[in-house]
Formats: sequence, C-alpha cells, structure tokens
Amino acid sequence: METTRDEAKKRDLKKLGLLGTRFTMEEDFFKKPFREIGIEVVSPTGPDFDFVAEKISVELEHGIVKPETQAEFLNIIQRMTIESGIDAIVLGCTELPLLFDGITLPIPCLDTLEIHAEALLRAMEL
Repeated sequence: METTRDEAKKRDLKKLGLLGTRFTMEEDFFKKPFREIGIEVVSPTGPDFDFVAEKISVELEHGIVKPETQAEFLNIIQRMTIESGIDAIVLGCTELPLLFDGITLPIPCLDTLEIHAEALLRAMEL
C-alpha cells in the first residue's frame, strides 16, 4: 500500500477509486495510508461493489477473462469517475491487470502489481 500511496502522491492524485477483493474494498487497511497524507480512496458501491467482488473470485482468480466482464468493469470505472470524481483507479488485486491487458483505461491507473515489481527492482539495484 505504501508504494502505491507514494506513486499516487508523486502523480499529485487527490481521489482514487479502488477495485479489489471484497476484503480489500471493505476494510480500512488499504485506504488508511492514503488518507493519512490527504488522498481519498473510494470503492464502488451497491451492485457495482458486488459485481467487482464476485467477478474477481469467480472468474479472474481462475484465469477467466470475459469481454462482458471487461466491459462492465470499464462502465464501473466510468461511473466512479462521474459520480465520485476520482482522478485515477487503483487495481488493488493481482488478477485485475489480466482484465485490462491491452486496453487503455479512461483515467490514469495505479496497478499495484506493477508498482510493487518496479519498487522491488529498484531495491535490488541498491
């Protein structure tokens, strides 16, 4: 969370949308480090929340990537952008990049897997 938080701060982001497992989106452990430096983190609500949580556990964790699931995730990101005013989306689950491989998201993306891998590579260079 801290490396993703640092990347968000570096990019001067103020409000992030968080996609992840039910636990990641519901609990405070991910959001707290951001909040401590003044970055707000919001998750989808209502049916969108349930859709994200279900598709991660039922499809993505099993390597299943369906075009209709991808399309609905893009709709959710768009709704979050309009309704919540997010300026970037956080892919807070290691399987989410599978869903967005090869497509451009409508807003900046913080891929936690990619951010952590880059941080590890930098640490190994020291």
